[in-house]
Amino acid sequence: MRKSNIIIFVVILLVVIGIFCYAMWDANKSLNEINNNESVIAQNKVNELVENNIVQNEVEQNVMQENEIDANTTTDTTNYVGEWYINEEAYFNAERIDEIMEMREENRISQEEFETQMQAESNTNIVELDIDSYFQNKIKFDFKLTSPAPTQREGKLDDIVVEITNGVGTFTYTDNWGTSGNGTITLSENKIQLKLETTKAAQGALWGVEGVYTFSYKRRD
Repeated sequence: MRKSNIIIFVVILLVVIGIFCYAMWDANKSLNEINNNESVIAQNKVNELVENNIVQNEVEQNVMQENEIDANTTTDTTNYVGEWYINEEAYFNAERIDEIMEMREENRISQEEFETQMQAESNTNIVELDIDSYFQNKIKFDFKLTSPAPTQREGKLDDIVVEITNGVGTFTYTDNWGTSGNGTITLSENKIQLKLETTKAAQGALWGVEGVYTFSYKRRD
């Protein structure tokens, strides 16, 4: 074989090898790009799923909170708003005493008759709790404690607003005699407990509201 033919053969062989190597390199490059693209797509899908899950959880939590507020509003309004007494007998006793007091004020009975009728009633403290509203976990109420006859002194708390958490709320108060204290109101099914504790008694106060009161009877309209 001629020397020139050998050289041509070698050149052609090198060209073929070069083309083959370039093709292999290009194929590997394309494969890597595909793999990278697939990884990016997969990661994006994962991120999207995570974001969607977070959004879904937030939506569910908001819905649950809204439902809880709606449920509380309906239940609280139905079960708690109104006038409460420690029991049914105490309610009727308070009604009767109010009638006797009204008759005396209108001079329909004498002082002697008034004292006789008052003594005929249960001569105990009259305890009244008036729930004005209960909305979005905030309750507003008035409280009155009337001493026995014949003095009939009143200790009152007016427009007390308390935030309720898990059925319990704490607050501070100043009664109509100027005495200050701490209070706790506890709501349960068909029952309300009010605990009032004096922290600073007003000088010269003749009556007060301190005590623990359990209300189980709500006045029927």
